[in-house]
Amino acid sequence: MQRISVHITDETKQRIGLAAKAKRKVEADLIREAIDEGLKRIYPPTSSAQALLNLAKLAEQMPTKPGTPNDVSENHDYYAWGGKKKSER
Repeated sequence: MQRISVHITDETKQRIGLAAKAKRKVEADLIREAIDEGLKRIYPPTSSAQALLNLAKLAEQMPTKPGTPNDVSENHDYYAWGGKKKSER
């Protein structure tokens, strides 16, 4: 585990102390749990597959220049090295 120092208000310290006593936990455990829960809300973990889907959605929203081909993923060899498109084979 890593150690981190954070400045908190007296009121927050008092609330942590009361919550720790009520839950019969040490303050450090309570603080770690609160940080983990807070991070899940503001930055939820995503799977790799979901991250790729999110990236694809962003790519669809990007503007393209007129005349840009829309079959690059299907005919990548044609655009990279020349030759025939799949539809021409």
